[in-house]
Amino acid sequence: MQKEIVSAPGNTPIDRIYAMTIVIRSFKGRKHVEVHLFRSDIPEEERQDTNLLRCIDTDYEKQKLSPDLTGTLEDTKEMILESFTKEERDMIISYLEERYQTRLEGIFAAPLSFPVPQGTMPLASIPEGKSMGFIKFDKVHEYPLPFNFRGFYDLDQHEPNVI
Repeated sequence: MQKEIVSAPGNTPIDRIYAMTIVIRSFKGRKHVEVHLFRSDIPEEERQDTNLLRCIDTDYEKQKLSPDLTGTLEDTKEMILESFTKEERDMIISYLEERYQTRLEGIFAAPLSFPVPQGTMPLASIPEGKSMGFIKFDKVHEYPLPFNFRGFYDLDQHEPNVI
């Protein structure tokens, strides 16, 4: 299994900084499926963190030039809060290696690039559909971690398994 972990620079405005992705060998009839992980139970006290504003580029002129930036300031805060701390990242990696090692092709983690453009939407806000959905790791039998995380996938982005 491939594993690429990029460390954060020393002076980040908040601890919740890591984005994570896994690649599943075969999932729902597709191969090499990318799954973007996110924290699904954000502590309420973190939602009030005033340092979050330092992590967001609120330049409205830039936002107007990018039609995919449709979210509000609160959406962008939520997106940042979906990321993981270093400790959470390490716990997730250990959990995935132990439980899903034979099913995964890779685990990838890297720090977010700050400032995040205002309007960036959180993964949890994406509606589930025919090809898009969520893996609810926290609902798996005997889930051991002290926080919840989920994974977003879009099957249309991946080739079907060929028999």
